[in-house]
This record gives sequence, C-alpha cells and structure tokens, in this order.
Amino acid sequence: MNKENEFLPKDLEFEKLVKKAKRRSMTKMVLISLIISLIVFTGLYLMGDKIMNMKIENEFIMDSTWNEILGANVEEVKGTTYNYSPISATAKTKLVKKVGGVPIPWGEKERVFTILGTSRLITDVPPRSGSIRDERIPLYYQGERVIEFYHPDVIYKEIFDDRDLLNQIDDNKVVEMAFSFNKGYSIEEVEKIFKDQLAWYWVDTYSKKDTKEYSKLNEENSSGYTINGFEAYGFKYNNRSASTFISNLQLIRSKSGEYQEEATEIYNNITNNGRDKLTPKNLKIIGVVVTGKPSDLKKYNDTSIIRGAMLGATTDQY
Repeated sequence: MNKENEFLPKDLEFEKLVKKAKRRSMTKMVLISLIISLIVFTGLYLMGDKIMNMKIENEFIMDSTWNEILGANVEEVKGTTYNYSPISATAKTKLVKKVGGVPIPWGEKERVFTILGTSRLITDVPPRSGSIRDERIPLYYQGERVIEFYHPDVIYKEIFDDRDLLNQIDDNKVVEMAFSFNKGYSIEEVEKIFKDQLAWYWVDTYSKKDTKEYSKLNEENSSGYTINGFEAYGFKYNNRSASTFISNLQLIRSKSGEYQEEATEIYNNITNNGRDKLTPKNLKIIGVVVTGKPSDLKKYNDTSIIRGAMLGATTDQY
C-alpha cells in the first residue's frame, strides 16, 4: 500500500509524544526499582549489622567464660578490641601467663563475625620443635615451652621428668612447671602440698573411653601422646575458683552454641553421667601448674604423688 492509499496518515508529533512518554515511564520505573532496592538493601544491611552485634555480645560472654576453664595457667587481658568493616568485625582478645607474678604474653584469640550471623574462631597451633632422633620433641609457643600433662589412667611408653632442668636455670629466672599426679586428689589435699607455688589446678574431665583411646594413641605413636596446656581444663588458684569453674561449666552447658556439647560431655564425665553432684569436693585434681624461682620448685623434687613434670614458660624475675 502506497502513501496515497494510507487510511490514516502518520502523525510524527504524536509518535514523538508516545516515545517520550515511554522513556519517562521507563526512567520512572528504573528510579523506583533503584529506590526500592536501596531501601531493601539498607534494611537487610541494618538487620544483618544488628544480628552481627547481637552475635558479638553473646559470643563475647561465652568465649570469656570458656577461656576461664580451658587453658593451663592462661588468663585474658582485660578488654577485647574490635575492628569493623562494612560486612564483618574482628574481635581480638590478648592472653597472658602469670609466672611467679610476672605476666608473659601468650598470644591472642581472634574471632571473625559477619553480617550473615556467622562467626569463626582463629587460633594458633603450637608447633613441636626438634629432631625425630630426639628422645623427646617439646611443644613451643611464643618462643616458650608449652606445658604438657600425663593422665594418671593413661598408659605411656615413657614419662618425662623435667625437674632436673631446674639445676640448669639461673635463680634470677621464674619458671612454670606442670606436675601430673599418680591419681586424682581433692583440692584440699593438693593445696596442702603445693600452696606456696600453686598457680592452677588440672581437673579430671575425661571418661574411661577417653583414657583408653589415649593409651592406644601412645601405643601407636612413637613420640608419645600427652595433653598439652591448650587442651587442659581447670581453674586458677584462689579461694573461689572451684565454685567459679562449676558455675562457668553450668552456664556454658545451658546455652546453645559451639561449646555446649563439649561442656555437657565434661559435666557428664565429672558427675558420672549425673549420678554424682557437681561440687568442689567431687572435683578430682590430677595435676597442677606451679610457678616460681627454680630454688622454690626444687622442694617438690621428692614429692611422691608427682608422676611426671614438664617445664613450661620461663622469664626474668625482674
């Protein structure tokens, strides 16, 4: 059909108006979509940020409580630092050891939080240092030896005694040493012997199944399998620590989180699956950490209840 036969001639002005209206409509739709997306994104971000901060608050309490019962002669430095980014936050808590009253930096625990409500704990693993031909390969952390324990019910190929090393250390130093006992003792029995240099109690939190597995590991592992200070549960020496240990364990056991299952297992092991009461008198102490000058610790050289002794961190007294 040619132009002369067209029933309705094209209205160019009208077409321009239609195209202009379409562009305006499209622009308006894009702007509205962007504004809605921005509102939704901002809302989700604020919600995620709130969830992250709630997670930080809850995890801080649980981490601090857990740190009070896990780690031989280790304590937190007061105050945790937080570094924030738009989508995450990193919490760093510094740890120290008190050796003869002298604080020794003991690394830090780091936890990363995200606005998705997740968190991840970052910790260092202490390496063993030495040759495979050595009789014993010690653990080291922060340039210092890591204390290790021998459980009284575990069968070991060899049990080491570092008390001879006290003769080689200058008496201007202060040292940390872990004593493992030949059986479980009450808090009062332990305190009578070690009170002057006592820093930390090692509590028996292991089941018969655990000790059998450790015995098997020692049978299969030529270098031996000990429980290092990072894995040991207990409490520091003062008048209220046993009660605090129990209340901390009960708190963690009652709260859902990454520590709840382990706290419940510890509770069951200590109480014989709930048949015994969880009281300070029912806690079995199977080892201690003592600190002081080498001459202070030599008085325990002939203590009969000590099954093994492992040297830990050392530092100058002044």
